[in-house]
Amino acid sequence: MNPYILFFFIPLSWFVTMFMIEAGSLVMLPICKYENYREKMMLVLGSLWAIIATSLVYLVVSLDALFAPVMFVTGEALFGLLMTLIIILAFHHYFIGSAEGAESLGRHMSSKTFLILAAPFALITAFIGTTIFTSVFSGYGIGLKLPLSTVATVLEKNELSEVMHEMPNLQVFYPDFMTMIFNAFNWVFFIGIVMYVVYFTVAFYGIKERFLIGALALTLANILLLVSTDIWLPTVFNSAVGNAGFWIYLVILYVILYLSTHKNLPWRQAWVFFFTFLGGMMFGVFTQGNILVDAVPPSGIPATLLLNNPTTLAANAVVLGMAGVLVLGGVTAVSYKVLYKTAVEKAEARKASVK
Repeated sequence: MNPYILFFFIPLSWFVTMFMIEAGSLVMLPICKYENYREKMMLVLGSLWAIIATSLVYLVVSLDALFAPVMFVTGEALFGLLMTLIIILAFHHYFIGSAEGAESLGRHMSSKTFLILAAPFALITAFIGTTIFTSVFSGYGIGLKLPLSTVATVLEKNELSEVMHEMPNLQVFYPDFMTMIFNAFNWVFFIGIVMYVVYFTVAFYGIKERFLIGALALTLANILLLVSTDIWLPTVFNSAVGNAGFWIYLVILYVILYLSTHKNLPWRQAWVFFFTFLGGMMFGVFTQGNILVDAVPPSGIPATLLLNNPTTLAANAVVLGMAGVLVLGGVTAVSYKVLYKTAVEKAEARKASVK
């Protein structure tokens, strides 16, 4: 597995895990009737703004730093979905911002209404993101304008940037949005992710009363993700089921769910976050660095062919690493300390004064 390919899964897994916290909180809020959990969810939502926004920017920068030669040509195929995602995400942020404003004015019912309205936009954002993800790895909905042999030759010789410079109007990939969105792999995989988000939220907040829902959701998520990869991404499926560490990982997820909801697991949220992030990294390893698996038989295109030239790649990796630690890590630390921990302390102080 090329380390630069795996390197890209770090910001991707980080962003996905962060978004799961927000999306899961929004989706679970209407059915979580216990005031103490609702208040914790509100505090968490208020602390995620800067982290999610910075994570998304860092993810885009990572794409350009590692895969610059193909950003333009793949952008033609994914531009429509990306623009739709940004518009939906704007509505999503608008409702969350309105909820925070209402909460600060003491209008708690209005705040909850705004958060409920934000939930479908969170689901649509997640669905579009999943569609982009499944399309890139499966190739569904991404067509080739040029013969495969020509594209392969250009990629293998690292001549794509030169070709694009000489023929700026050349279109290599083109989108088929109906196939991209309405294919079985995309929907089965997405439902599996939604089930995992339900598990994630129950474990993250330690909602004992929803333990059975969390266990059922995790089981369904495992089944759907394994079935979808077995049928449409066999490389991922075979790599996973043949790895003892994968089965140990699944057992750990169930253990964490039980300990989080029944035993007040120390550092519960950190453990749930870490193992979700680890799951994203494991998926990256199990792909063995191949994309467009169904579009380019028999095993897709090695993502290594899409990387920058070695010199630029090495320099960009150092810069990305420093930015990840200093910027992304710094924003996360500040958001936790200033926005979350301080808010929790104020909430506890209010409760103490009331008593």
